[in-house]
Amino acid sequence: MFHNCLYLQSGGPSAVINSTFQGLRDAYQKNREGKLFVSPYGISGLLNEELIDKSDDTEDYSFLPGAHFGSLRKMLPEEVDAPIGKEIIEKLKKYEISHLFLNGGNDSMDTAYKIQRYFDYYGYQGTVLGLPKTIDNDLFGTDHTPGYGTAAKFVANATLAIYDDEYTYRKGKIILIETMGRDSGYVAASAKLCALRGKDPDYIYVPEVPFDISSFLDKAIKTYQEKGHCIIVLSEGIRNREGKLISDSQKDDAFGNRIVGGVSNYLTSLLLEKGYPARNIIFNTLNRSSSFLPSLTDINEARMVGSFAYEKALEGKSDFMVSIQRKESQKYEIELSLFPLAKCRKEASSFPTSYIAKSNDQIDDSFLSYVLPLIQGNALPLEDDGLLPK
Repeated sequence: MFHNCLYLQSGGPSAVINSTFQGLRDAYQKNREGKLFVSPYGISGLLNEELIDKSDDTEDYSFLPGAHFGSLRKMLPEEVDAPIGKEIIEKLKKYEISHLFLNGGNDSMDTAYKIQRYFDYYGYQGTVLGLPKTIDNDLFGTDHTPGYGTAAKFVANATLAIYDDEYTYRKGKIILIETMGRDSGYVAASAKLCALRGKDPDYIYVPEVPFDISSFLDKAIKTYQEKGHCIIVLSEGIRNREGKLISDSQKDDAFGNRIVGGVSNYLTSLLLEKGYPARNIIFNTLNRSSSFLPSLTDINEARMVGSFAYEKALEGKSDFMVSIQRKESQKYEIELSLFPLAKCRKEASSFPTSYIAKSNDQIDDSFLSYVLPLIQGNALPLEDDGLLPK
């Protein structure tokens, strides 16, 4: 029976994905069994035999931006007898790896699920666990995902800064703020936190309800005419009544997901054509790499996920994703559990429509009690020279 571990990162980065590795490594060093390897650039590091031994590592990864070990978007075949499945098994055998940890989002859970099937087909004795990560907060089977809290904190504070800049002038512009979120409105909805400072956006649009361009233009123009200002937050994935993206690139990524982004450019051009001053701001990758404004709650929970996964692997648990669940109490508390990979792979969780105002253009105040605990706590990750860690 082998005892070595392998950790890899997959999909888009988040501000706390490296904190999850930190938690896993700390748990490993307390209950040391075999070696701890990292596979750079996702599964390709294993296939290319580029594994890095982190068994005696002492570096602090908590505040490192991006996916520090490199990521990869690669869809594995469903067929259990596919050549790449056999190759993965052979590489794992060579490095005597018995515990595999995949840190990522929806598609990464699909990868973990398929590797488990390869294990089963070839009779390979080992464990496969998925470690949740996505700023979109759209992983099925968990209350929220590590990475979302910090992304929400960034959106809220950046929107507050934009609000103050816009209201510097007696009369300003129509400001369109585009956030990430192809299928889920959680990131855009986090701008509702600005209401706690009395500066909430005039409108917030999410993908879960149909978006009507004509109605959008009428509301934006009317608000601007009345106030001399209008601030709008919208998700990159907003769709019309037929489910078609308002801004469609007509291109898919490696997993068959439609590549989105740029909807604010399009809508801003429509406002400009009508003669109204408008400006669009796209947060884009800043949403997922804003480790200079971390949520301490987010960091701590990410570490907990890593530690919990290692402990469960030693117990022989396999074919699961670590799940975060809220306890039913007045004080915000969580507990970790395991959720079957088969139920969450490629399965997206939508933003609850109960949090969306009946007008479909704003977020209800009830959402604040859900999101506020996730952005709590401050940390200063910057070095003495004012920059992020190396």
